[in-house]
Amino acid sequence: MRNDVKILSVDLDGTLIKTDLLFESFWSAFANDFLIPFKALFALFKGKAFLKDMLYASSSIDIKSLPYNLEVIKYIRSHRSNGGEVALVTASNEKFARNICKHLNLFDQVHGSSSTVNLKGLEKANLQKKLFGEGNFDYIGNSMADLQSWQISDKAITFNASKLVKRKCELCNANTLHLIEKSNFSFLSSFLKEIRPYQWVKNILVFIPLIAAQKFDSTSLFQAFLAFIAFSSTASSVYILNDLLDIKADRNHPKKRKRPLAAGDLSFGLTSILGFFLLLIGLTFGFIIGGSFPAALLFYYSITVFYSIYLKRKALVDIFVLSGLYTIRLQAGGIATNLEISFWLLAFSTFIFFSLAAIKRHSELVDLINRGQNSIENRGYKKSDLNFLRTLAISSGMISSLVLALYINSPKVLDIYSNPKFLWISCSLFLFWIIRVCFKTDRGEMEYDPIIFAFKDSISKIVFGLIFLLIILSIVS
Repeated sequence: MRNDVKILSVDLDGTLIKTDLLFESFWSAFANDFLIPFKALFALFKGKAFLKDMLYASSSIDIKSLPYNLEVIKYIRSHRSNGGEVALVTASNEKFARNICKHLNLFDQVHGSSSTVNLKGLEKANLQKKLFGEGNFDYIGNSMADLQSWQISDKAITFNASKLVKRKCELCNANTLHLIEKSNFSFLSSFLKEIRPYQWVKNILVFIPLIAAQKFDSTSLFQAFLAFIAFSSTASSVYILNDLLDIKADRNHPKKRKRPLAAGDLSFGLTSILGFFLLLIGLTFGFIIGGSFPAALLFYYSITVFYSIYLKRKALVDIFVLSGLYTIRLQAGGIATNLEISFWLLAFSTFIFFSLAAIKRHSELVDLINRGQNSIENRGYKKSDLNFLRTLAISSGMISSLVLALYINSPKVLDIYSNPKFLWISCSLFLFWIIRVCFKTDRGEMEYDPIIFAFKDSISKIVFGLIFLLIILSIVS
């Protein structure tokens, strides 16, 4: 290092990138190996540095798709244009840091944690003092762990730091610069976007047993409402888990890369904690309902977790699991309201949910082909499977319509409906709807989830509105 060249030392986690590679590598490794939580626990006994090294070896992070802070990169380029050198000094594993340096081509040197040394806090400050000399470098960071480095730097630079961190930085170094990347980020809006409240419409299925039995007393409605909250909260905790495990695939997807976790708008650590609390909320409401409902809710959660970690990669198995998760909601609604699910409702739900799950995979493959790719990451399908999935979706949808028609012709219907002829019209409307959904999916006009599509699509709203009116007419006329 020449004495006349000023060094800019740059932190990585939360500074150069919006995320933290320790959490990134853990969830990436967990996606590859479901035993990682246990392996990480044993590795931690050997020290945090050893843990980071183990997670690096077990993970498969796409360095190119990481959410980089453009304001920091802009500052680095400005420093380089003035003849200054730049060093990346990070507590993350040095192998990660070197891969990032190779990708960005902005750094003259790189230093990170090894399998034995965790380069954080005092360790980082001492290394920079040894390499650059006290007061001979500028340092840019974002957290309390950077205070000791700021204390011995010429200029202390913070990036998107909290008010407390800025104040502490100014106390230990009078020559301070605060960088801020302007954005429309809002924690509340990002969190709501992450837990996906619009997906809660699927949990309306817990009300179906009430509707089918035409039992609308206040106690049953209240129990069904509690079941709705329990499933919604639990499902949102699973959405968070799924996004943590699918982060690599999401960042390489044209739409999913805008999700808060993939975009770096939410931290892995805080989001993981919030996901755990959502699960606790769901279980709390489950135990308030009582009976065997908590067991049904835990079974649902266990299956969804196993699906996120492993089953979603298995072709066909994933479709059966997805359709089964819908049926579990239906059964749980019956448990919460003490209503038995009829043979007809169970048969109809089995085939319609299987059709909707197949449509979901069908839509993903159509999107895949439109993007010029051959296979879906973390899924067991290839574009050559398109015709097979199309057949599954249409045939299962047709069978669900047949089950509905057979139900209308059954003696039980006469006990419930005074004028069943209106139900035949509703059956025809339903048949039109399922064919239309399959048709639009084949055209690439389906946004992955047919149930969400149904709540957004104007034609679907009209169809189901007419079906509802026809059912009312069949009861009261």
